[in-house]
Amino acid sequence: MAARAQSTSDAPRTVAHVVQNLDVGGLERVVISLMRGIDSGRYRSILYTLGSGGVLSTGLAREGFCVRPFTKAPGLDYALLARMARALRADHVDIVHCHNYSPLVYGAVSGRAARVAGVVYTAHGAKTSGRRATRTFQRLHLVDEVVFVSDDARRVALAAGAVRDRRVHTIVNGVDARAYLRGSDARRRVRAEFSVPDDAPVVGIIARLTAAKDHVNLFDAFLRVLEAHTDARLLVVGDGELRAELEQAVQQRSLSGAVVFAGRRDDVADVLSAFDVFVLSSATEGLAVTLLEAMAAGLPVVATRVGGNPEVVVDGDTGSIVPPRDPAALGAAIGEMLSDRACAKRMGERGAERARGRFGIDAMVNGYVALYDALAARRARLQPEVRIR
Repeated sequence: MAARAQSTSDAPRTVAHVVQNLDVGGLERVVISLMRGIDSGRYRSILYTLGSGGVLSTGLAREGFCVRPFTKAPGLDYALLARMARALRADHVDIVHCHNYSPLVYGAVSGRAARVAGVVYTAHGAKTSGRRATRTFQRLHLVDEVVFVSDDARRVALAAGAVRDRRVHTIVNGVDARAYLRGSDARRRVRAEFSVPDDAPVVGIIARLTAAKDHVNLFDAFLRVLEAHTDARLLVVGDGELRAELEQAVQQRSLSGAVVFAGRRDDVADVLSAFDVFVLSSATEGLAVTLLEAMAAGLPVVATRVGGNPEVVVDGDTGSIVPPRDPAALGAAIGEMLSDRACAKRMGERGAERARGRFGIDAMVNGYVALYDALAARRARLQPEVRIR
């Protein structure tokens, strides 16, 4: 867990994380890890959702976290701005932490109306990182600190003029590597669930079924893999709006016997234990949490050279980086790992070491705590406050 530091106040300050919903996804797992990992003696974490909550919010509530769903009306919901501002005051929120653009709109405006100590904005995806409207929020002093989850996203945003080059940070996503260690029992159970033989080589992807993840590129690559590894299986984990279209693409390529759609899963660590190689075929990316999870699980990784992927995967050391939308290169990299299991195993081991160090949960939590502390100290200098709880 995150390193503990001495509290500067008798009562913990309160951070409200504002998200769209807490469904299954990388952003959502980052938020949950941050809420769980921060020292509750220093910062009390609560969750605001613009939607009805999401499937993972129930688990957080059971753990004792305050979860407030706002069930936003379609379009720009002006009434929600007032409701959220009232909630922020009632919850004695000090810091509003907005995750992606829609939560920024409501969290930043409501936060200023509620006179919170500071507003932090994290842009989690490549598309979100390049939104020029973020600069407007900075100019109007609606947001204090802007965070990108990869150096690539930060560079792209600055080059596009999406942000002003002040109070702009990179805090890479982190995972608790210990949570992804699983034994052979989980591997056999997951494979049996999907009728995959114990000795079959399994390539896996965990990602939403969206155009950004470019599953079709992976299917074309897997056709090449099967030429040398006829018993290989591709396990596609995740759900999304393209599910029916992607299932049809598999049928058109006569891959139905080799590709398994596993749907959305909550037991990511167990599912990863069933893989031999993890692949991410994205056409665009921020910093994929699934890459970190796969490395933490000791898997060799093949990923496309987009977004923060090259910052995570060390090409030739912890995995392979290939050009996007290049099924020949993707298929060749996967095939090499299946052909040389000893080399793939060494890559997985080095990846696990990298996940524990560079991308551990402590580094991410401490990075955000430093921002929260700076905002609280800045407010204290400008306006000494009497904290009554």
